[in-house]
Amino acid sequence: MNRCITLIFLLANFMFSGCGSFSPRADPSRFFTLTAIAQPAARATKESSNPDGVSLGIGPIRLPGYLDRQEIATRVSPNRIDLSEYDHWAEPLETNFDRVLGQNLAALLPINRLVFFPWESTRSPAYQVEVEVLRFEASAAGDVQLSARWAVLETSKKVALKSGETHLVRQPAVKSTDAAVAALSETLGDLSREIANAIGTIVGQKNLSGAVSN
Repeated sequence: MNRCITLIFLLANFMFSGCGSFSPRADPSRFFTLTAIAQPAARATKESSNPDGVSLGIGPIRLPGYLDRQEIATRVSPNRIDLSEYDHWAEPLETNFDRVLGQNLAALLPINRLVFFPWESTRSPAYQVEVEVLRFEASAAGDVQLSARWAVLETSKKVALKSGETHLVRQPAVKSTDAAVAALSETLGDLSREIANAIGTIVGQKNLSGAVSN
């Protein structure tokens, strides 16, 4: 009799503990997004009505295939990439990169119209920024890197007016995904400043000849 009671107790304990193992667990996934540089308040209020501003198109932006995924990538060696199990991009990285680049350029330049590739032929901008991203990730050592080829084109003629290849490295304050994504945002800000300087030079030269077109 005592043996039967002991078996019943053990069976009941097993069933209750088993039910506990199937109870809902919190999803450990975390989602990250790039951030734009701060936009001056004066420009935010004047941008849309600035008749002397630049008509600018962003894109296409091309990323390597290993970055075209939700998981955040870390380069652990020259020939090896690790993908995070729980840390993900909140949206496709190409979309996020594209939008933040546009926000950055709008903060750095007097822009009266900003469009994103692909645009309608009737809304074709005067100038266009194309970017081919070569690297955009953190390393196992903790630093982050952005390498990209870029060009500013006169859209109507499909002629590159300025082009360059940029290599940027930042060291986050701490070793974490939050800090790495913040540092990646800073490298994108640095790239945006380089492209904005090129556009400023182009528009300045056009102004000297009286040939600005919006």
